[in-house]
Amino acid sequence: MYQEVHTDNIAARAHAPRIAELLNRFEIHSREGVPVSYEAFCAEVMPLFGDELIILEPSQDGDYRWVHYGREIVRYIGGTRLGERLSAMQPQLAAFTRACAERAFAENRPLYTVHRAKQVVRVALWERLLLPTFTRGGDKMLVAFSRPLQFREDLLNAVLENSPSGIVALRALRGSDGCIDQTIIVTANRQAALLAGRPGAALLDRDALEALPFLADAAVWERCRAAMEEQRPDSFETAFIRDGKTSWLQLAVAPLGDGLLLTLTDITELTVANQTLQLRAATLALEIGRERATRHALSEEISHREEREKELRRLAETDPLTALLNRRSFTERAHAAMAASMQEDVSIVIVDLDHFKQVNDTYGHPAGDAIIRAFADLLLGLLRSEPHLVARVGGEEFAILLRGADTAEAMARTAEIQEALASRALPVSETLELRITASYGIATRQAAEPLAALFARADQALYRAKSEGRNRIGLAAADAVADAA
Repeated sequence: MYQEVHTDNIAARAHAPRIAELLNRFEIHSREGVPVSYEAFCAEVMPLFGDELIILEPSQDGDYRWVHYGREIVRYIGGTRLGERLSAMQPQLAAFTRACAERAFAENRPLYTVHRAKQVVRVALWERLLLPTFTRGGDKMLVAFSRPLQFREDLLNAVLENSPSGIVALRALRGSDGCIDQTIIVTANRQAALLAGRPGAALLDRDALEALPFLADAAVWERCRAAMEEQRPDSFETAFIRDGKTSWLQLAVAPLGDGLLLTLTDITELTVANQTLQLRAATLALEIGRERATRHALSEEISHREEREKELRRLAETDPLTALLNRRSFTERAHAAMAASMQEDVSIVIVDLDHFKQVNDTYGHPAGDAIIRAFADLLLGLLRSEPHLVARVGGEEFAILLRGADTAEAMARTAEIQEALASRALPVSETLELRITASYGIATRQAAEPLAALFARADQALYRAKSEGRNRIGLAAADAVADAA
């Protein structure tokens, strides 16, 4: 398992800017020879950093237990470990975390760590800032900032693994003098493993100079090191011995944080062909080689651009705050759904959070964003397993397309949402929860009614619900408003 532990130059090593800010606050609380007070420190940092903090409490049997688990961490791993014991984790990761915690308390100073975790949802690497604190009663409490360092989306995984080129990502490990001591492989696709003559899993966490045979050439490594140090891309060709035969690679290197991204293209066949042609006609062979290399590079660039455009289209379809569909994507998919289901009922529900401006004015826009995310999670929890469409179509306005739902079914589903919202307070921070209400407008498709007309009728029903007191359900078909439960 890939691991790093550092006690010096933490702010410079960290990727998350918030680590430097949290470290500064910890140092302000720290006095020479006096441990940091858990109560005072948490009172200051919890409102600001609580969503990305975990707190571990030692147990009498040498284990640890989570007593706080930040909301952002829950979102990344898809669940919470609150109340669980550290020993329930993967043994290697649990041992690493326990050793780091004990070292932080023994040395009474912050530790910065990077480690590879068992893949959960989309996280491969995590960075942590471990801060030892002590309660008024003298008990140890470990406060840790925890944040994903590397993401591996399904689409990007597919692109990586099916790329005709080898792709390797390296992370530089530096000594106290700032010089590169070692480079570790953190990502390598199948083609890179084939070019290196090793299984893909055998490359991960290995020293790059030992695991990648083409880096044995000092001139090649010097160009890679220069690309990292000078933060500039480079491209060149090199040859190395593989299975007793000479292989040729085209290397494109680019800085990636404090590391390097290598794109490896096997040009052995092309090189051999060029050499053969050179024996027949040196000038003609040179021109043909250049033309083929240009076409190959252009083809690669077009392929890479198409993949990037696919990823951009995916990002363009979703609302960045809630991960719901955005208005444009909702409209496109709703048109398609209605066209494909002309013989079944279709209803639209438009939801608008009541008095949302007061939330922003009273608690600030971050609180408003937290309310919107929490309400989006509520909608997904109720509708995720069904073939419906859920979107954020405005600041605090949401739209739901219910397939196969007549007016009665749409009314029942909307009332379910209203009751769920009424039964809980939405979390804003670790110390604040707010109860809010919403107004709803429902319209069920009539005959071959187009989407625009259906949406407009639902919007009119919503307007009527809000004008008659809010926290109501407006029915477009019956032109009626139902009181909130």
